[in-house]
Amino acid sequence: MELVNQLIGWIGAIGLLTAFFLNSTGKMSTTTKSYIWINFGSALLLALNAYHLNAYPFLVVNVFWAIVALYGLIRTK
Repeated sequence: MELVNQLIGWIGAIGLLTAFFLNSTGKMSTTTKSYIWINFGSALLLALNAYHLNAYPFLVVNVFWAIVALYGLIRTK
């Protein structure tokens, strides 16, 4: 189970960093659904990882991040 939790955390981290990199290099706009989906999914994975590690500040940050991304998805319909 520990390996699965580590993989979940790494996938989430790589997802957020990839979205940030693509946006910073002008390859992906923050207003695209794909950017918002990457942020939403990655934040959920990182929140799950934080929950299993009892890292509650990290959990709060990522739950908030996911909520903001979900709001963005709803607005871009």
